[in-house]
Amino acid sequence: MKSVPVAFLASTGLALAALAGCSSDNRSDPAASTPTVTDSLSTLGLGTLRTALAAAGLDDDLAGAGPFTLFAPSDAAFAALPPGTLDSLLQPANRAQLTEVLLYHVVLGNVDAATAATLSDAASLGGPAVRIDRVGADLLINDATVTSADNTARNGIVHVVDRVLLPPQPVVETLVARGFGTLVTAVTAANLGGALAGPGPFTVLAPTDAAFAALGQATLDSLLDPANLATLQAILGYHVVPGSVLASAALGGELAATLQGAQVLFAADGTAAKVNSARLTHVNIPCTNGVIHVLDAVLELPDPIATVATEQGFSTLVTALGAANLAATFADPAAGPFTVFAPTDAAFAALPPNLLNQLLQPVNQAVLTQVLQYHVVSGVVTARGALAAAGSSVTTLQGSAVAVEHVSGLTVDGLPVIATDVLAANGIVHAIDGVLVPPGVLQQLQ
Repeated sequence: MKSVPVAFLASTGLALAALAGCSSDNRSDPAASTPTVTDSLSTLGLGTLRTALAAAGLDDDLAGAGPFTLFAPSDAAFAALPPGTLDSLLQPANRAQLTEVLLYHVVLGNVDAATAATLSDAASLGGPAVRIDRVGADLLINDATVTSADNTARNGIVHVVDRVLLPPQPVVETLVARGFGTLVTAVTAANLGGALAGPGPFTVLAPTDAAFAALGQATLDSLLDPANLATLQAILGYHVVPGSVLASAALGGELAATLQGAQVLFAADGTAAKVNSARLTHVNIPCTNGVIHVLDAVLELPDPIATVATEQGFSTLVTALGAANLAATFADPAAGPFTVFAPTDAAFAALPPNLLNQLLQPVNQAVLTQVLQYHVVSGVVTARGALAAAGSSVTTLQGSAVAVEHVSGLTVDGLPVIATDVLAANGIVHAIDGVLVPPGVLQQLQ
């Protein structure tokens, strides 16, 4: 059945035996007023799941003694499966596959939401463990969000989820099954299919077909041209992080090194989670050798700080770096990494009359160098890192410290930080609304 390409697990028989061993139907007991897990599905409006359980012959088992924890897909979750998938699963010939999928939603024992939130995974009756994660207020089971938790039954607990949990497959097979056609084509063209079939684990940041289409057909054709193999491999490598990193850990850790070598920045932007400037639209798709997170854009390889400054319109800063003979340092991807608090052109223009021209004179190159180094901190300090340092100070390359504060907003030496977290190949750039001047340095001007 191509719509759900899952292999029937040898452990399914053991799971059925476990269910049978727990089964002791007491629904006729007049003292038992609380419905069983099976009976509660109707009350919760989960008609499709109840139909599927009956087709698999599991409805009576989930009415047994238990206790069971059922992660129950809503009717909308079943409807969101690829066209024809549900009908195919409900065919008698595919009962084994349906059983496997359904048992993957069942955990033995009473696992309420509070307990689940403390776990990283839980063994399912279908064989593989389900992964458990919490992102903000959301409790995630694999890539599904719990929408109604802790519905208690006489023999267990039901948590309603917004997606059908599919038993994990290797990364590439999962990308195929989930409809990432363009990414699979690119992985094949880059000769990376074999690598991603390895044991890993890998965290794949997977752009959708629409994300690739947004590049334009000419750009996509150029990337897939065998002549540009190295470029394609670098871009795809920038979308893979070694290890299996669930969403909460990624957002908590912020920076992660990719197989390409450069870092990506995970961040929460209001209610949205992002990687660099791309939005995470779906997270925690489980694979046997890793996990997949979905992006709404293709990540661009970061440029060095000098290039980023040009691209972001910091033209006066670029001129000053050249005058101080520092442009080559900040253009070197292997240098640093650095955190640059970059003054805008308006900030330079607001300096006292003629001060900028004086700083740019060759005779004052040493002074200009100190001024520019006063805007640079060694290492990568993200906006969140700067907020964590608020109330203290950070030491600059010039040698003096600058104060980091947060009252109505983030400030550095009293100057407002107006844009944050522009990732570069050799660091990160934050824009500031002013020029930082080291104490006593301007007295050295000639």
